[in-house]
Amino acid sequence: MDYTPSELIIGYFKKSLDQEGMDEFYKWVNENPDNKKLFFEAKTIFDSVYGSTILDINDSWQRLLDKKTSEGRNKRTSLWRHMSKYAAVASIAIILTSAFFFFFNNNEFTPPSAEYITGDGIQSDMVILSDGTKVNIGPKTSFHFAPDYGKKDRIVYLEGEAYFDVAKHKDKPFIVKVNGQDIEALGTKFNVMAYASDSIYTTTLLEGSVSLSTNHITKKTVLKPDQQFTYNKNNRSVTITEVEASLYTAWINGYYYFSDQNLKLILSKLSDIYGVTFEVLSETLINKKFTGTFYRGQSVKNIMEIINLSIPIKYNMKEQHIIIEES
Repeated sequence: MDYTPSELIIGYFKKSLDQEGMDEFYKWVNENPDNKKLFFEAKTIFDSVYGSTILDINDSWQRLLDKKTSEGRNKRTSLWRHMSKYAAVASIAIILTSAFFFFFNNNEFTPPSAEYITGDGIQSDMVILSDGTKVNIGPKTSFHFAPDYGKKDRIVYLEGEAYFDVAKHKDKPFIVKVNGQDIEALGTKFNVMAYASDSIYTTTLLEGSVSLSTNHITKKTVLKPDQQFTYNKNNRSVTITEVEASLYTAWINGYYYFSDQNLKLILSKLSDIYGVTFEVLSETLINKKFTGTFYRGQSVKNIMEIINLSIPIKYNMKEQHIIIEES
């Protein structure tokens, strides 16, 4: 089925796309920087209206789609037709903005703004929030901010990895919410890695200080620069280690550093970065440790050869699937 960009975006928000539709959505988003920028702008509006709570919006979306397909009612309708025919980026942004404010009866609400800067495939994408806070977004990461961001406090939500360069506002604390954890900062630079599929969450501090509140941990933890906080969700344990923090933020420039990490974690990260899948045929092998740095400009094959220097492996690449076994 051929979808228009508007139908892909709306279907994604409604979670109504089938597998074919989702494949087409991801293909469209990654087709060029303009598409990615457009989707982020639409998501910003959506998150600003709904915040972290997903409501029953089927009726609103259906009216929106009906409005798109009905003819001759008003200028908004003609713009929808123009958008569907030409997939003009500017038109989609205008229409989505207009449609949100048309369907949500809160004329006094002004959503917080954000600027999206597309990376070049090596350097990461970046979001600049309305207060000047800069957020570098990692691969396969979900990030959004609260609808009242900047009023009393500055709350953002993260699933994945992000590097935060927080603008200083002493009277408005900056809080990152991940699953089961709040990370609070006033003005600081820190990195958070908290993928839902991982059992380990890490927060690494470069400058300033952050305070961490974690479910099942009664005492707050305050980090100093070059400290890393690690939380294990499985056994609810916490460790704080001294690290060279800059190594853990090098990914924003395309470098990924691994310090004595097992092969399972490394392959998971490579899967996120390169969009490939791995199958390891040895339980022993998957727990082998590796220390080193990869560059995003390297090919997956080149990285496999580097791993092979430390961990003897055999690998067979079949398009986007790689089978690994002991050498």
